Amino acid sequence: MRPPQAFYDFTLQFHQDLDLVYPNWGSDSPTARHDIYESFRQRFGDEAIRELNVFFGRLLSDENADLEDLWFKESKADWVISGEGIRRLFKDFQAWASSF
Repeated sequence: MRPPQAFYDFTLQFHQDLDLVYPNWGSDSPTARHDIYESFRQRFGDEAIRELNVFFGRLLSDENADLEDLWFKESKADWVISGEGIRRLFKDFQAWASSF
């Protein structure tokens, strides 16, 4: 499944913003990453949020989807994240996106 442009935009911005702008992004707080998502929304718009939310939903519902492989091959972020971490990120994004 080929990711939408919003995935590339999100992973690039996510990577660029992480430690410089949002040093506590990895905490267990349920809102730790919401500022990153809101920044993405402001830059790319609601349509990108919807597109990304649908894409994440498809990935999470596919038990055979290799999220680590997808992240490694398709992400614009140049760091490695575990499959469990990716799943947590996608679910967190979806919970945030469903709130508006």
